[in-house]
Amino acid sequence: MSTTSGAENMEEGSYASFMASKPFEFVVGPEKKVFAIHSALVASQSAVLERLVNGDMKEAKEGSAVLEHVDEQTFIRFSQYAYMGIYRYPSYRPGPPHNADSDNNINNNQDGWMKETEAHCHKCRYCGKRCYGNEPRHGQMTKGKKLWNDFEKQLSSSEPYMVMKTASRLNDGEENDAELLLCHAKLYVFADSYGIEPLMKLSLSTLHYVLVKVSQSNDMASMAVKLLLYCYENDTPEALREIVVEYAACRVEHLWGLPQFQELLQTFGEFSMNLVKALLGRID
Repeated sequence: MSTTSGAENMEEGSYASFMASKPFEFVVGPEKKVFAIHSALVASQSAVLERLVNGDMKEAKEGSAVLEHVDEQTFIRFSQYAYMGIYRYPSYRPGPPHNADSDNNINNNQDGWMKETEAHCHKCRYCGKRCYGNEPRHGQMTKGKKLWNDFEKQLSSSEPYMVMKTASRLNDGEENDAELLLCHAKLYVFADSYGIEPLMKLSLSTLHYVLVKVSQSNDMASMAVKLLLYCYENDTPEALREIVVEYAACRVEHLWGLPQFQELLQTFGEFSMNLVKALLGRID
């Protein structure tokens, strides 16, 4: 008597059906590199891709689609997900922490803000405290720390990023990779474009996981600015922008010292407004 479950039989049957289907070609990126994936597997990813492969469009009839605006690495990660349910993302070795000059600049900026505030905020005649607030009591959590804790708590063991822990380990790379953050954002945008909801959830929650788990450093700050730039230079989904802006609000002291970040604030008014809104959670 066979002990194979119905689910396993169905999975084996589906796999056999996928592998028996004819290849569907994708011409990817400006270099027009050709990739082939089994057509039944492509069609199973979403209703949009099912129509692309099996519908009445030109692509279905020719068995080929041109994805000129998709970069090769993003498409490769999609194909990894289609076949394996996970995708590989860059490893990362933490760089040095922020240098002393950067920290001094941050402190000087904060001192300047404080002095300017003190010039306009008078002491209470009864208790001597200023109207803008006071340092937190011993053992009391600051608003900035609470904001970061809330950002961390959005991750849960039930979210799909958990399976990605086995796909690629953090902090084991031989060199830093600027795509550490961008690769998840680009894959999320790709998945959103083609209605691949499970991949949308996986890529966004994995980005969240990386943002939480990788320690702050000069490299990480630079990568975060590049991620923000990607989100606002392109027409990206609101859910992606929200999580990136929340991260920026938590790490604004580290990001402020980068000229690219200040330029970003000046260039994209929508980002500036979103960041101010997120920063309201840090005001006492």
